[in-house]
Amino acid sequence: MTVYVDVLVIVNLYVDYILLCLVKSFLRMNAPGYRLVLGALAGGVLSLLGLLPLPGWAGPFMAGISSLLTAFAAFAPRGRRLLLKCWLCLWGASFLLAGAVLFVLQFVPAGHMALVGGAVYLNLSLPVLFFSTCGAYGLFRLLGRLLPHESSAPLAKIRIAYRGRTRTVFAKADTGCGLREPFSGLPVIVCERGTLANLAPGEGEPLRLVPYGSLGGSGLLYAFMPDRVTGPGDRELRCYIGLADTPLSSGQYTALYNPDMFL
Repeated sequence: MTVYVDVLVIVNLYVDYILLCLVKSFLRMNAPGYRLVLGALAGGVLSLLGLLPLPGWAGPFMAGISSLLTAFAAFAPRGRRLLLKCWLCLWGASFLLAGAVLFVLQFVPAGHMALVGGAVYLNLSLPVLFFSTCGAYGLFRLLGRLLPHESSAPLAKIRIAYRGRTRTVFAKADTGCGLREPFSGLPVIVCERGTLANLAPGEGEPLRLVPYGSLGGSGLLYAFMPDRVTGPGDRELRCYIGLADTPLSSGQYTALYNPDMFL
């Protein structure tokens, strides 16, 4: 089979983008779309390494290097542990995909599909790739409009009052958010510090430390008890507000809460 460089790069750009989306969903990470495209582009270019005349033992090694650079382009800067998880998940997904392709190759006529040094190659012309992409994009957009979205709960408005000031934040329900202040046992709503500027206590004022653990690592959150918190259904809650120094999303919401808090 004749392998065309442009087709190889474009096909693997698509494949790596899908794999990066799977890794993002599996690890529940917040990564903007342009970073995923950047990572997929890096993966597509790195697929050219499969054309080099390397010994068989070098294949898994080169696949690991390619997965590492692709994950770094898509998700860096992150903590070392989280980047390691991204790399291993992407590498594992690539191995699973390679196994699936080897299985499908048993039923595909010769000359239509191949593995090129661990990269997927489809013997398609550029016009076919272009119109197939447009058709798939249009189909997914149509299905997205016709089918109901049940995967994510709507965002809730939470009003926080403290020392005569009130701030309303958009919060996402997260059943995995089970933080509690260790001494009182009260639940903790995690909120971006910047959202509560001029409302949250500053340096030198009384704050509590709340330990937390997540995929990105573990540490301590500064927290304070507001005068009043009102959540979904205008229910009031006695709780602490944890101040996160890193963004919780790409702008859709700025707080996380456990929906069981307001039952």
